[in-house]
Order: sequence, then C-alpha cells, then structure tokens
Amino acid sequence: MLTGAPSAALIRRARPGDAHALRRLMRELGYDPADARAADETMAQVVRHPEAAVFVATEGVEVVGYVALSHRPQMRLGGRLATIDELVVTARWRDRGVGSQLVATAVAHARSLHCVRVDVNQRRDRESYSRAFYSQHGFEEQPSALLRLNLASR
Repeated sequence: MLTGAPSAALIRRARPGDAHALRRLMRELGYDPADARAADETMAQVVRHPEAAVFVATEGVEVVGYVALSHRPQMRLGGRLATIDELVVTARWRDRGVGSQLVATAVAHARSLHCVRVDVNQRRDRESYSRAFYSQHGFEEQPSALLRLNLASR
C-alpha cells in the first residue's frame, strides 16, 4: 500500500465491495448509472480485469477518490499503452493532494507494467482542465481528435 504525506489519504487497490462508493464518486463526475446492479457488476469486472487497475484513496473506511487505469499492448507503439480512464476525488477532499497521489499511483503502476505511454482523455469544460491538473503532472496536450461511435444508443 502506498501512502503520501501525513495528512494524505491511504491508497489501495479497489475491491468489488467498493462498488457503492465508486458509484457515489461517479455521480460527482456527472455519471449516474441508471441500473445500479449492472453498474456494480461492471465495476466488479473492471476491478478483476487483468488489463485494468483501480486504486482508491481512503480516509479510515471511507473511499474519498479513485483512479481507473486500463492498459493493453499497442502495435504502433511497440509496447504497452496505459490510459487513465477515470479520476475523481470527492469535493471535500479536493485540493489536498489526493488526486496527485492517485495519478502518481497510476503512473507508477503503468511503469511497473513497462508501459511506454500513459494517455488521458479529458473534457475541456472540466475544472481540472482549466487548472491544468494533468499538465502539472507532466502530461502534454496532443493535437488529436477523439471520434466516437456510440453503440449503446443504436
């Protein structure tokens, strides 16, 4: 288990039993799964998936944040690519370094897997984008476009 400064949260791997807390945090990101049971099952699958890692920040027994990282081999890179899929810290724990702890944990995990790159796709209307949160952690904005085909709505 990783820890930060004395006032920092404790970081650990997520467990399937964290699903309720993760759903609560997802709502803070603006995502509210309509089917809680399906969402919990998906979270359990992600937590157990060999090409994913979810880390939670805790204060005592309370989950105050999480980061979800996926990784996979990428032919064009000649190695593994990791992606930070989600990062959220509950409102009252923001600006205490918890998000930084979670990003550092995700990057360290990607390094341990010998990933050659870590990507983040972030909406420009997020407060963390305007604060340059990821830039402060060494990420550089790329001149690319995200194109999406939403299969769930077809």
